Amino acid sequence: MFRKSIMMATVALAASLGSTLIGGAPASADSQVSKIDIEHLRTNLTKYDVPAKTQDALLEDFIKGERWDSETDANPVSSETERVDGVERTVYRYQDGSVGVSTVDIPSESTGESSILGITGCQSYAVAGAKAWRNCRVSWDVFSWSVSFTAAYKYYLGPSYGCYIDSIGGLVHGGVGSFSSPKLSYITRSASGFTGTCVAQGTWTRKATDLFSETVGVRLNLSAQHGGGWTSKVSS
Repeated sequence: MFRKSIMMATVALAASLGSTLIGGAPASADSQVSKIDIEHLRTNLTKYDVPAKTQDALLEDFIKGERWDSETDANPVSSETERVDGVERTVYRYQDGSVGVSTVDIPSESTGESSILGITGCQSYAVAGAKAWRNCRVSWDVFSWSVSFTAAYKYYLGPSYGCYIDSIGGLVHGGVGSFSSPKLSYITRSASGFTGTCVAQGTWTRKATDLFSETVGVRLNLSAQHGGGWTSKVSS
């Protein structure tokens, strides 16, 4: 797990932090964190019911260049999954109060042709002896960054279980900082057996401040045992 740097805030920095968190100017000229950045983060933290005091603590850490638990390989303390608006969404909550959100497009089970709202373009299609999807987006969002891409993939039914990722594309990002070096890659494009797992990922290099840069992204995992795809976070 990435260990947060321990930094002593001066009285002047603390005062400027206070003005930032209530909507004032950025914390300092060196922090490279703007009012717009803070508003973006607070809006998303509020959306997922993070208490105001916890938000303040997280935003202070962010301004000082410290990474939230949701940005590292820390284990979440809870998770909740729901299917809504054509996606399967899992919300992960971490010890420091930060949040990560994983989504996977799902086609409509009733028609097998398109997502519930017909917006994402995720479709299931007929393949003998398999369950198959195309143009389905997977994403991971920790508010300070988000990464998503689309994929076509399938898993094979018994007795010859297995999986295969046909294609990946449409890599995009969001969040705070500068992003470079986009990369889509197959980790394990095909696998055999009921538990065999296929994996592909999309990543960017993110630089939030002068204090650090990191590789961030989302990984698509697929197996017959799981009955479809699920995501995991890429962060280093």
